[in-house]
Amino acid sequence: MATLQQVQAGILGIAVGDALGVPVEFSAREERRRDPVAGMRGYGTHHQPAGTWSDDTSLTLCTMESLLRGFNPTDMMKTFTRWCDSAYLTAGDVRFDIGHTTHRAILCYQRSNNPRTCGQCGEMDAGNGSLMRILPMAYYLD
Repeated sequence: MATLQQVQAGILGIAVGDALGVPVEFSAREERRRDPVAGMRGYGTHHQPAGTWSDDTSLTLCTMESLLRGFNPTDMMKTFTRWCDSAYLTAGDVRFDIGHTTHRAILCYQRSNNPRTCGQCGEMDAGNGSLMRILPMAYYLD
């Protein structure tokens, strides 16, 4: 079982790594070779101040918070919806990034209130956002 210190370190690592990547998201590998990220930057891809994390960290925090109340897909989707609608658990009280698959799932949940039917199953709906937010579930299942 993970200790509180290990859980805190894991979540902090996600936030720091995300904040390092936000300003250079979608940039070419060759550009990163010429200008590697060696510290916090600001005002790149998403025009955010240095140290700002993205939807990936916010939704990781939402997942963690929800799991602290137990595994409940409805609660988790409500927490995700709160992030989407009111910038809950964002770095600067602004939601500036959301993946297409995540956004569609939240919109579907808002219409149906059924977390089990809000996922998509098309070939282009297999985003990797859930992989970036899986650490809290690993801690929960540990």
